[in-house]
Amino acid sequence: KGQEGRGGPLPLRPSSFARMAASGQHGGMCGGCLVGLRKLRRLPGDDAPVKPKVTAQPGEKASFPAQQEKPLFRGRPLPYPAMTALSKADLECVAARHLYRRPATPETANEPVVGSVGEGVLRELEGQVVGGGRRCRHGWPQAIMYDPLYREPGRDRTRLGDTTRLTCPLLVSVIDKLEKAGVMGTYNERLKVDDAWREELARVNEAHRLLRQHLVSDRPEELAIVRQHLGEETFAIAMGAGLASMRPTSLDVKCLHAHVADELVRGGNGIAQQVLRDIEEQGVRPDGTDECCDNCNVQVPLDQARWRLQKCKNTAGKRLSRLRKEAPGNRPKVVEER
Repeated sequence: KGQEGRGGPLPLRPSSFARMAASGQHGGMCGGCLVGLRKLRRLPGDDAPVKPKVTAQPGEKASFPAQQEKPLFRGRPLPYPAMTALSKADLECVAARHLYRRPATPETANEPVVGSVGEGVLRELEGQVVGGGRRCRHGWPQAIMYDPLYREPGRDRTRLGDTTRLTCPLLVSVIDKLEKAGVMGTYNERLKVDDAWREELARVNEAHRLLRQHLVSDRPEELAIVRQHLGEETFAIAMGAGLASMRPTSLDVKCLHAHVADELVRGGNGIAQQVLRDIEEQGVRPDGTDECCDNCNVQVPLDQARWRLQKCKNTAGKRLSRLRKEAPGNRPKVVEER
């Protein structure tokens, strides 16, 4: 079904990332979720998922060995066929160069991030992530899927959160600029007059409601703890939320980063496909530039990188800013945020 674009009809054609495909891999999903998700899915194919080798220096291309055939999460296939498991190199890249995490223990909180962020941080991230979405031209994951049930670092409490996150520093930076230029207002105005876009937003939110149910369907004990902590009303709202915790009836796109993350992980997000076209119109390749790989390769010191993330408005951006402002030997204890 076509959609009305800003300059006329825009078919739901594949962008640089979107190749629609059907899949029968649903793991242990309950019958209701399975039927609903089958109706909502338009998934990107990924004929040869890869993992990066991280020994490349600036300007060199890394080699990419093949990945295991059927990566699993809690004993079940990953929800979408384009997804891949994250290697240790992926985790180190995401933790150190996408999320700017660092150890938050009394012994290591004051240590700067140089190369590896430490085994503890990698184990923590590995426990939070279901898998990676599409990879850039250099082989790094550009978005990840979170386990919606996660334990807060340093706290004996399980929380119920969102499922997808855009991690690619290049895309995060470019989308920040689009939002600053006012494109969010343009998109929300379109939602008011474009029935197809309203249907698309509702479909995206329903897909994420079903995804959340699928990911927690075999964990009644953890859900009971969260329900007790939140209360029945708040718990029901959280479980019924869509992408980026949107209400099912939302008429606000809310976060373009989240939509693009959804496209890279699940696929078929028409709003995100428009964002990717807008990015291409800015002269930026959504699958990466020749130089952006230096930011992601932990073997390349950031002060030698040909391109590096300067700032962004999300939690990772706050961590990055904090790292730059803190003077050596006088760094306050870091409390990690997801």
